[in-house]
Amino acid sequence: MKNIGKARALLHALVPRAQCFCFYDGERQCVWSSDGAEDYEVDSFIAELPGTVLRGEQDDEPYLRRTLKSGRTVFSMPVLTANESALGRLVVVFSRNAGKSSAFNPSVLYDILKPAVDVVAEGLDTERRLQRALSETRDSAKELRLVYEVDEKVHGSSHSHAGLAQLVGQSGRFLEIAYSVLLIPGKRIRISATHSSWKGVNRKVLDRYLIDHMMPKLDGRNYPVVFEIPAAPEAGPQQDTGYQTLLCPILDRHGNTEGVLALLGRVNNRNFEDSHRRFMAHIARKVELVIQQSFDTMTGVMNRDGFEAQMQESWKALSDDKDAHQLIYFDLDNLQLVNDKFSRNAGDEVIKRLAVLLEENLPQTAVLSRLGEDDFCILLTHANTDQAMALASGVRARSDQLRYLQGDSSLQVTMSIGIAEFNRANGSDNGALTHARMACESAKEHGRDRVEVYDGDNQSMVRRYDDMNLVAVLQKALDSDGFVLMAQPILGLSEADDAIRYEILLRMREVEGEDVPTESFLSAAERYQMMPQIDRWVVSSSLQLLAEHPDMLSERDARFSINLSGQSLSDDEMLDFIEQELDAADLPSSCIGFEVTESSAVSNLKRAQHLIDTLHERGCSISLDDFGAGLSSFAYLKNFKVDALKIDGGFIRDITDNRISESMVAAITQVAKVMELETVAEYVESDDIRDLIERLGVDYAQGHAIGKPAPLSDVLDQLEDLDKTWLA
Repeated sequence: MKNIGKARALLHALVPRAQCFCFYDGERQCVWSSDGAEDYEVDSFIAELPGTVLRGEQDDEPYLRRTLKSGRTVFSMPVLTANESALGRLVVVFSRNAGKSSAFNPSVLYDILKPAVDVVAEGLDTERRLQRALSETRDSAKELRLVYEVDEKVHGSSHSHAGLAQLVGQSGRFLEIAYSVLLIPGKRIRISATHSSWKGVNRKVLDRYLIDHMMPKLDGRNYPVVFEIPAAPEAGPQQDTGYQTLLCPILDRHGNTEGVLALLGRVNNRNFEDSHRRFMAHIARKVELVIQQSFDTMTGVMNRDGFEAQMQESWKALSDDKDAHQLIYFDLDNLQLVNDKFSRNAGDEVIKRLAVLLEENLPQTAVLSRLGEDDFCILLTHANTDQAMALASGVRARSDQLRYLQGDSSLQVTMSIGIAEFNRANGSDNGALTHARMACESAKEHGRDRVEVYDGDNQSMVRRYDDMNLVAVLQKALDSDGFVLMAQPILGLSEADDAIRYEILLRMREVEGEDVPTESFLSAAERYQMMPQIDRWVVSSSLQLLAEHPDMLSERDARFSINLSGQSLSDDEMLDFIEQELDAADLPSSCIGFEVTESSAVSNLKRAQHLIDTLHERGCSISLDDFGAGLSSFAYLKNFKVDALKIDGGFIRDITDNRISESMVAAITQVAKVMELETVAEYVESDDIRDLIERLGVDYAQGHAIGKPAPLSDVLDQLEDLDKTWLA
């Protein structure tokens, strides 16, 4: 007690005959002595004082005078705060002679010391409150550090059972809890942390007690509550005397209690305080945030973020190279038909039914997730393919529960299911999930309403896997100009025809030093519905380059053709986009052409007709590509207002060796002349082919024998230079 020590000189000045001054606290401990020596006789005197005297509550004189066995005299008086709260007692020790002197008057001594003792009491009280404030500040700082750590984890990558485990474990350690547990029955979540003193407790009994008896008491509450818990039956000797528990309600998005974060008993046996409730209210809100981030709103099952994080944790749980989990991927076969025939709400109802169906058949060792609109996946831990097949087949056998009824109309909904093994060889990333999805797609392609297991030796699955890997590459190319526009010349076969014609082609820049074949990235783009994005990039980029040479294009009567995919023909907004780009480029419409394949035009007949008619009316030329590949080519030809037919390359490649191909080319050429359409032969790779198609009456030729593709920007610069030379 520093303030007592500083008062030493003052006390001796007031009572010079005193041998020693001592201060004893409320615990009867001597915390300061003016001579620094232990005095067991004075200690015994204080130890024998009644508690009321020690606290300054006696009714008679506020001081005491006693003669010790040694003959010394002691005088003691309480040290009180301004509100009469006892801090301890001041003891003044006098020698045998001084204490027996007639001049020794306790009342006068009390009056002399009282003002000084009051000053000392004020200092002691201030110091005590300061120490308490410092202690609370340290505790608050510790609490805040933990809160910040929790926030960082929650807003970082802890969207999984692992993130919840960190919240449960850290809060339990911070408050020194014997048993912490998070229970959310509806989501099959049970996460606990146990102190060594409670290792022998029957936790299953405690959990059931919490769910059955304590959770109902949290209904309507949104703040932690402290309860006194009696000993649970068969729980173990640690709970024989009962204990306190702090229960934190876990609320769903609608404010209903769906779980509890329970802290049972403190290791130090102290009671919970208001600060603990405040801290745990914060932790409970973070638990709710992790739940919301990790679970699907519509179905209540885990979402993709939570599932991928759970896969990483499950990968760590694999004991060795022989241990494996199984992924079972579900995709509804005809959900779009339900949406179209009934409504979007009907489709949502089917999705919810599927979630219920999967949860009803979910083993304790499995985790269910909704990955997309109607894509679900089960992670079956520590299982083999036969177990996964049995589970998948059992779910599929109950698919009649998905039949949708509305009035007199009904529609049976089926599902395609893919299975893939998840082991150490897959890695902790999404490789196994990709394999499961590929197996599911294979089930769709082979008739739907079936189960297939991933087979890495199946070439169709390997090709699909390559396509999946290319999706990210394609998106990056779109975002960072990873494509290159090329132009291949189209030559008029008539000596009188010197028109400048080019087809604009697309190539991808090298990825990590390797070429990406055009066929490969276009296959991936078509499979994953990325062609409209790519076509937009081609249209916009092509017109921007062409717009830099308006005079040359007009004077040379040049024409550059842009390809449009079948997916773009199905895109309701594509025509508006093209017209906006044409307006922005402000080029003569005659120098712009568009090519659509015959098959895509036929499969999107009405939209293709509208797009072709609209662009034709603007003055753009239209070519029907790959003509002749379909069985009804001539029947559909009269439906389209096109300017040219590009004969399918399959007839051109072997035309010099195949009389049927030659006859087909001749027939297409004759029909085109009757309809006053131009014809273009693609894949002209030799002079022999060129000579033959010229004799058959084909108007234009395109292929390596005519000219190889070159960068569009270079072609335009060369044409510009030729134009300047011609003018000079």
